[in-house]
Amino acid sequence: MMFTKVRNKLALSGLLFFVVGNVVAGDLDSAAFDLCEKVKACSIAQIAEADLTPELKQMMEPMLESVCDTMRAGVQEVPSDHPLHGPAVDCMRSMAALSCEDFQDEQKVATPDCRAYQETAEQLAQDT
Repeated sequence: MMFTKVRNKLALSGLLFFVVGNVVAGDLDSAAFDLCEKVKACSIAQIAEADLTPELKQMMEPMLESVCDTMRAGVQEVPSDHPLHGPAVDCMRSMAALSCEDFQDEQKVATPDCRAYQETAEQLAQDT
């Protein structure tokens, strides 16, 4: 159960990075890094508290340590005047401001800034 929650958190962050992977520049890169570090820290804390075997903990920790580097490596820079740039920065910063407990509640993870980002992305996709 704990492994599933950690995996779901990482998947959510991975999805966000995948979606914004083509609209990163400067402050968005910083916001993406901050969000990834937050998710990683919360996941590591959950693993430490979980009733997992030492072998499972040992297997998961290196994956979590490298997740931010892996996500950032897939990010491409694009001009900051791209229509998704501002909403993506706002979404990631709003998620990075959440508590670890908030990440357990899908309603809280879907912040107003992230809903605005999603609406803008969907509109842009329809326009193309």
